[in-house]
Amino acid sequence: MIWYLFFSLPRPLFREDTSTILYSEDNRLLGATISGDEQWRFPVSDSVPKRFGICITQFEDAYFRKHPGVNPVSLLRAFRQNSSAGSVKSGGSTITMQTIRLAKQNPERTYWQKFLEIIQATRLELTYSKDEILNYYASYAPFGGNVVGLDAAAWRYYAKPAHQLSWSECATLAVLPNAPSLIFPGKNHELLLEKRNRLLKKLFEEKILSEDDYRLALSEPLPGKPNALPEIAPHLLHTSAKKFKGKRLHATLDSNLQEQVNLIVENHKRNLSASEIHNIAVLVVEVETGNVKAYVGNSKDENYSYSNQVDLIQSKRSSGSILKPFLYASMLQDGELLPKMLLNDTPIDITENYDKNYSGAVSADEALAKSLNIPAVHMLEKYSVAKFHHRLKEFGFTTFTQTPKHYGLSLIVGGGEVKLWELAAAYRNMAYAVAHPDEQSFAQQIQCFENENSKKEKYPISPQAVYLTLDALQNVVRPDSEAGWQVYSSKRIAWKSGTSNGFRDAWSVGVTPEYAVAVWVGNAVGEARPGIIGVKAAAPVMFDVFNRLDLKKRFRQPEKGFTEVKTCLESGYLLGPNCTHYVKQMVPNSGNNAEVCPYHRKINLDKTEKFRVNNECYPIDEMVAKTWFVLPAIQEYYFAKTHPYYRPLPSYLENCISNLTEKPFDFIYPKNFTRIFLPIDFSGEKQPVIFEIAHSKPENKLFWHLDGKFIGTTQSIHKMPLLPDSGKHKMIVSDELGNRIEKSFTIVEGKE
Repeated sequence: MIWYLFFSLPRPLFREDTSTILYSEDNRLLGATISGDEQWRFPVSDSVPKRFGICITQFEDAYFRKHPGVNPVSLLRAFRQNSSAGSVKSGGSTITMQTIRLAKQNPERTYWQKFLEIIQATRLELTYSKDEILNYYASYAPFGGNVVGLDAAAWRYYAKPAHQLSWSECATLAVLPNAPSLIFPGKNHELLLEKRNRLLKKLFEEKILSEDDYRLALSEPLPGKPNALPEIAPHLLHTSAKKFKGKRLHATLDSNLQEQVNLIVENHKRNLSASEIHNIAVLVVEVETGNVKAYVGNSKDENYSYSNQVDLIQSKRSSGSILKPFLYASMLQDGELLPKMLLNDTPIDITENYDKNYSGAVSADEALAKSLNIPAVHMLEKYSVAKFHHRLKEFGFTTFTQTPKHYGLSLIVGGGEVKLWELAAAYRNMAYAVAHPDEQSFAQQIQCFENENSKKEKYPISPQAVYLTLDALQNVVRPDSEAGWQVYSSKRIAWKSGTSNGFRDAWSVGVTPEYAVAVWVGNAVGEARPGIIGVKAAAPVMFDVFNRLDLKKRFRQPEKGFTEVKTCLESGYLLGPNCTHYVKQMVPNSGNNAEVCPYHRKINLDKTEKFRVNNECYPIDEMVAKTWFVLPAIQEYYFAKTHPYYRPLPSYLENCISNLTEKPFDFIYPKNFTRIFLPIDFSGEKQPVIFEIAHSKPENKLFWHLDGKFIGTTQSIHKMPLLPDSGKHKMIVSDELGNRIEKSFTIVEGKE
């Protein structure tokens, strides 16, 4: 018997599944899951509220604080009542004994069970304090229906935490465990009211309640049917429950901001639904701490008709052009790029600019701000896919699991997938790196729970390169299509939008020194819609969120790590020997290793300065030497259309021979001359390929030859539709001055 006394308690005391509970940083309930056995059963709390503790002991066990787990007087009285009635009318159990019954999941009532409860109750009193026993009882007592425990009952019946319950509310809940299947809110109203009032009267007679408190408590109504629990951050709750099942979780979320972002998402979802766009996800991160302040994993839908239960913050989606700032920063870091350096912006096969316009050549910072695809592809080609693939992993992206060859140059325009969670972290880290330029290592993982990620890692990019990247994203004028950005420019938000190929994913991410806001808009099932565009669908959501935030700081340029260089005014490259105009610019120290301007060269003109000449056709002493800004023929073709100051090279004076190494013209399409596919229409007929050339002087004639045969002449508009047979071919195009280009290619029928 002594052995049983010490070892008879259940281990652990309670085994039932509990709900996962999520609280905000200000201890506000954000949501709860139902337990595995379909009960609303919260995990054991730290303590029992004083009012409820008084009510439950006065109702169930007035001598709870005095007896050793068993009250002999109560047991004797119960034995007499049951004997005279011939059945069990009273149990005489103390709260300690009832806790034992709850731990054993309410076995059948027999005298043997009562004997065991007596033994185990005394053991429980030796093991736990009175407060701990009362807390266990309050946490596992039934409160009617599928409501178990005081905390769950307070929320289900009164929509408030237990410590905020009034005397009347505590008294109502205190009488429920005695007969939870007989009376509970919404059932047997009169009987419940009678029991509550009887308990309140006892509290008044025991001088626990004053007369005023007693009268006020009697006047309070009983609760109606159970309330729904809060659903303020449902996706974070269910995502966290997979890892922390049955725990009380205290998140870093700001409950007020969370509710505001919920409303923003709801409003935008209502508008977007008209265009058959049904899903939105938003993440707000505090830059200084890396703490998540708002987490909207998906927009709400009562019927879950559009996969609204999916947490899209943790889902992989096509990246679109949202990764371009990381390539830009990487190339600045390695000295392969300067902010004003001209990049090629002419048509290529792999992609096209969103607006299908081309500027020929565009500065790197403008290309980034306007999110031009073609310059980004040329940047990646120069930097190398393999290096950027590795760099993305250093930035914290885990989704690029294929080889660099698998992605190719499409990596920068949506060829890979990212998670909104990792994207928000990567942008937040850029802002943090600028704010703390002397910290080479810092915690780069964002978190929803304090101290969840404390590991410090070395940041892969210098603060100087990051600062110039963020500067490009906040200072360069956006195109007209990005209507509304001017309203927010005063807040100095560095932001980037992106759209995946096929209009399936719209992104917008912005950062300030205080916050990072990341937004995804689209359809969870991947259905494409014309309106799924970063600027039009995701950016307005992002701006609305920023409008709710307190933004006071601006990004400041790091004091160290910069060097002043002279760059060519027209090309943005380091000043070359032939450049005539320059500007001074602060760049990362690695900028000293950038390329020297390749676009300026010396030419000789006649004395009228209208024609080019050389020493074979013109007196040397009459030549005028000039430096000239010259773009390659294809770039010049587009550049001159939008830059009226650009001056093409003058023509050669008659009888002068041009430098045959020059290429005044080149192919615009196709760019890939290895394999050219003949398109086939819906009727099955082969369609011609339109060969197109850009000429620095379109009015000049071009002569076209295919496989040695003359096929035609073009002037002004240099396009030639051809329908070659399958197999290998050679194209030769020449002009009147003898300049020529030739390309070998293979024709393949059908689609690639």
